[in-house]
Amino acid sequence: MPFQIETPVTCYLLPEDGESAEQEFLANLKDPGETWIIAYSFTLVPMIDDLIEAHENHVPLHLYLDHSQSAGKAAKPVIQKLVDAGIEVTIGTSPEGSRYICHTKGMVSDKTPDGKGNLFCWEGSVNFSQSAWHQVNTAMTFSSPKWRDEFVAQFEALRQFAWTHEADMQLMSAPPPGLSAPTSSETKQKRFDLHPIKPKQATRQHAQA
Repeated sequence: MPFQIETPVTCYLLPEDGESAEQEFLANLKDPGETWIIAYSFTLVPMIDDLIEAHENHVPLHLYLDHSQSAGKAAKPVIQKLVDAGIEVTIGTSPEGSRYICHTKGMVSDKTPDGKGNLFCWEGSVNFSQSAWHQVNTAMTFSSPKWRDEFVAQFEALRQFAWTHEADMQLMSAPPPGLSAPTSSETKQKRFDLHPIKPKQATRQHAQA
């Protein structure tokens, strides 16, 4: 269901703002809190390095990546590197069927446990690739607990469906810890009835925002 947010938004129009947009995106991967990313193209080298470093620092990371891109020659080795490092990666398509793609380019990163930084939200048309910052694209950054909750709810619904119905697309050898295996009717409800999901820690962080 459509929803509204009220928050200051920083807007980038690329390629004119490409350099500053890329710097802002990467800056929020240097010391992130728990992070969720849904992406189409996913080959930006500094991003991969930052995610592996964050994972080594025990930051929970959750990635949902489009199958049509992740199976490509350029992306698959990069994504396999993330999987080999132990990062949670789910490969999937669209709730409308596997002939459709996952075209979102979005990220949510909670505050770090020590309370530094802000809840960070990213949304736009720019792919997470080397060349995308030089193309005609848009991007927006903001801090919205409502957006965070809806984005994470959609992420968890997509992830559940992918592991239930698209297991053959996965590069991980097993589902993420704690992921249930619902019936088809339960999966449909999770996918289309996207109520906000609020972990206890995230709720406390939002109260401080």
